[in-house]
Amino acid sequence: QKAHRTEIRANSFPLHPFSSQPKMAGPPKSWVQVPEDSDFTLQNLPYGIFSNKEGGGRRCGVAIGNSVLDLSAISHLLATVPGLDTSCFSQASLNAFMAQGASVWHQTRKRLTNLLEEGASDELRTNTELLAKALLPLSSVQMHLPATIGDYTDFFSSRDHAENCGEMFRNSRALNPNWLRLPVCYHGRASSVFPSGTPVVRPRGQVHIDKKEPEKGSKFADCKALDFELEMGFFVGGLPTTPGSTISIEDVESRIFGLVLMNDWSARDIQAWEYVPLGPFGAKNFATSISPWVVPYEALLPFRSPAISVQDDPVPLPYLQDPKYDSFDVALEVSIQGKEMAERAVVSRSNMKHLYWNIRQQLVHHTVTGCSMRPGDLLGTGTISGPSPDSLGSMLELSWKAGGSLPLGTSGQTRKFLEDGDSVVMTGSCRNSTGLRIGFGSVQGTVLPAGTVLPDAASPPTATDPTPVPLPPTERFHSFRLFSYWRSTCSWRVRMALAAKRVKYEYVAVNLRKEENRTEDHKAINPMQQVPVLEFFDSFEGKTVQLSQSLAIIEFLDECFPDKLRLLPRDPLVRARARQLAEAINSGVQPLQNSRLIALISADANGAASGEAFAARATREGLVAVEAMAASFGASAYGFLVGSGEPTLAELYVIPQLTNARRFGVPVEEICPTLLEVERACAGIDWMQEAHPSKQPDAVIE
Repeated sequence: QKAHRTEIRANSFPLHPFSSQPKMAGPPKSWVQVPEDSDFTLQNLPYGIFSNKEGGGRRCGVAIGNSVLDLSAISHLLATVPGLDTSCFSQASLNAFMAQGASVWHQTRKRLTNLLEEGASDELRTNTELLAKALLPLSSVQMHLPATIGDYTDFFSSRDHAENCGEMFRNSRALNPNWLRLPVCYHGRASSVFPSGTPVVRPRGQVHIDKKEPEKGSKFADCKALDFELEMGFFVGGLPTTPGSTISIEDVESRIFGLVLMNDWSARDIQAWEYVPLGPFGAKNFATSISPWVVPYEALLPFRSPAISVQDDPVPLPYLQDPKYDSFDVALEVSIQGKEMAERAVVSRSNMKHLYWNIRQQLVHHTVTGCSMRPGDLLGTGTISGPSPDSLGSMLELSWKAGGSLPLGTSGQTRKFLEDGDSVVMTGSCRNSTGLRIGFGSVQGTVLPAGTVLPDAASPPTATDPTPVPLPPTERFHSFRLFSYWRSTCSWRVRMALAAKRVKYEYVAVNLRKEENRTEDHKAINPMQQVPVLEFFDSFEGKTVQLSQSLAIIEFLDECFPDKLRLLPRDPLVRARARQLAEAINSGVQPLQNSRLIALISADANGAASGEAFAARATREGLVAVEAMAASFGASAYGFLVGSGEPTLAELYVIPQLTNARRFGVPVEEICPTLLEVERACAGIDWMQEAHPSKQPDAVIE
């Protein structure tokens, strides 16, 4: 094979279609204070998703110096941008902005530059009231994933890295026949892409019993060869492509929104056992970390640089031939700090220029089969290694080149692979001859011991103004616990809703007869000292939340899990009727037979019979009214209570009340023929029976 560094080509490097040539004078300054060594200069203006540390919704911002500009707060100043829907900046992901296309990105960037440049527009600079709301210290905000990542693909595009792996594993630097002809890649796992700062749990999996004798099979064990991989990631933008369509090399630049730093954590011993014949799986699916600020593709154009490689032996197929074949001069650095180390030790200095296949070719190849791409899709470049021993992008290579163990600076410590407590920090920046500088910030992660369970699933956000919900609810809310009493009608309602939605939860029994609801512990989660209480972890707020009151809990579950049975029908009239029946029970019947009320009445009347009699009379009168309502709605065994053809919120309230009425001797068989017909229909529904009091772990059969 021909040496791949014998020539560095001189290209003219045509710029992005919406860019102008950079000026040779010193770069313009911002009226916002920007430290000399800041990554976030006026020429950068990276986009990210943030929230205030003290609370509040996620929204879009731009970094400038040590500040973040809240784009949702200045959306009125961006209303003049042609084609821009400014509502996207109140959303908890960048996807909607990414979808608006390269022309909108360019014009938005141009307008933001005008608002922030010294000597340009004073619309923002002189508005002190707006500035107080919109320009926030970076130290006061929490950064999140910048996008809802629908799909994630990781490439294998550094020739040095590929040849090093060949030498280590096959004793040959010869590349596989396909490597120089197409960008090799595999599909990653979008659900385990995390924002910088998220700890990384050491994975477990199958590894060789004896690597030298693979026929001995495998064992299940903690990963002993945990590694980092130095990469760049980039986000796709523009409208989704239709199945069967492709992105050409001529059009591809307008589909790349921006770039981030990426650490694609790898379990080398798990990979060694599993990767033949289909490549890595568990070795790569547990964690990928990215930096939170997305540097616009346009911001990188002044840093175009000749690629280190030359694609002439072989020449790529026509669809992959890039007339601009080049890369970006992004200086990359990796450092490690062990838990006993006083400071970080730099272990690698590489550069994005070391990629053989550039990001334009990667995206073009991804679509050549007709694969649909969507805004927010994430592509990783693959490990970026250079030719020198200190420019390698993984511990696998670094420790190999170091003779088996890599010194960590002057700390006296060495590593072959990462240990628990090690923090890995990656940085990237660009600088050119005019003094122009931009950077990516950093991507960081600390290794936690195997078996650690993180409280927060750091998944992507997806919601809108005014109170953004950052994740799909099925991912945002998890670790459910229901504080319940088996015979409580209110608890029964919620158990049915959970069963209908197929939500798994831990049952926590609260014995009302023993007044466990009066304890300080229970009062802390429900000041009303009642059941039910639904407790769960909110990944948006990063804390445990409790909801009480059955109606609030059921409506919450119905909104969070709409793909299952709709307890609140879509039709507005049918939905109103379901609420009407539920509220008739909730306000007009159930409170009047509550055990606490019965006890109070009995105490005042000096006899238990008085309270029981009051409850029976109130329940009877209420059910007579509910029977009349349901009959007027055409309730039947086939249409259920509101004619919806399936159980709704109404059944969740009426069915438990019928059972309770029997406890008080109410002759429901005489006064509620329609309700009983629906009750019999519900008796054949599995999920309703799962929630029955007799099926609960604290049930006492009397």
